[in-house]
Amino acid sequence: MNDRHGPQTSEDAIHGASSLTSDDVSALIPLLLAEVEGAFDSSRWALVNSGTERVKWRVYAGAALSHCCRLLAEMETAGRAHQEMAVRLLGRAHLEAWVVCLYIQFGEYPALERLGQAELRHLYGLQQEADTIDAMLAADRKEARRRRKKAEKANAGIARWNAANPTEVAKLFHELPHVPRLKPIGIDLNETIAGFGPLTAQELTVSEMVDTLTKWGPTRGFATESFRTLYFYYRLLSGLGTHATMTVLDQYVPIRPSDSFVRVRAAPSLGAAADQLRCTALYATAYAAGYVLSTQGCDTPVADRIEATLYPDPDGRAAWSPGTKSG
Repeated sequence: MNDRHGPQTSEDAIHGASSLTSDDVSALIPLLLAEVEGAFDSSRWALVNSGTERVKWRVYAGAALSHCCRLLAEMETAGRAHQEMAVRLLGRAHLEAWVVCLYIQFGEYPALERLGQAELRHLYGLQQEADTIDAMLAADRKEARRRRKKAEKANAGIARWNAANPTEVAKLFHELPHVPRLKPIGIDLNETIAGFGPLTAQELTVSEMVDTLTKWGPTRGFATESFRTLYFYYRLLSGLGTHATMTVLDQYVPIRPSDSFVRVRAAPSLGAAADQLRCTALYATAYAAGYVLSTQGCDTPVADRIEATLYPDPDGRAAWSPGTKSG
């Protein structure tokens, strides 16, 4: 592997990519994806299924890189179709996937165990939520049937009275309570949970992984600056598309002081961030590919060239200047 630069923020990638057009990015993405796919198809990535910690680490590092590539490919498809909102959603997902990929790559098997603990916590939460909903539905259905039976009995009495007193004002029937018809979730994750063995459930947030990468960077030789800025962009993208925030909803209701009427638009008046996000994701994927693939002895000329092209000028207006290392 050639000399590699440390990771950079979205802003860094944007400044460094100023010489690339949207068509340039579109031309580079399939080249990078082909390089990664070719590496995984090679004999170097034909890992013996020994079940060792190293094999599990390499497999999941590769899977995380493949996930980044898939998201990058779909960002490209959405970008070429001018689907701005889709690119934003995918951009946030890609940034999280990239953080997970680096976390596995540089944290090795212990990092994989932490991800397993987080997955276990997620599964426990799903099972608990499903059980709670099923118990609630059963209780609601039982109570509704009891009240319905009572109302039906009362209505039968009213019907007899009305029939026996045709000259009197008829009594009104009671409205029958609705009996919930929702089917229980009925999910059983216990076998899946048991597959995690002795692991204990523990939360693992993106914020924690970012801080851990910041701590590992200098000592493990892949960065000298904080990753915290990346987390800022992750949260920024959450509020610009992933979640239905006021900021997002305002894009459907553009209002000027001079407007006499307010109208809701079918399409939001979004800015054009798609090209920047695609370019940032391209850089990030190339960066991860260089490390993940080279661990198995694969050359990454395309990834190296993309990273060198998009790396910001240290004297430029970058948010921060990452360190370098020799691979």
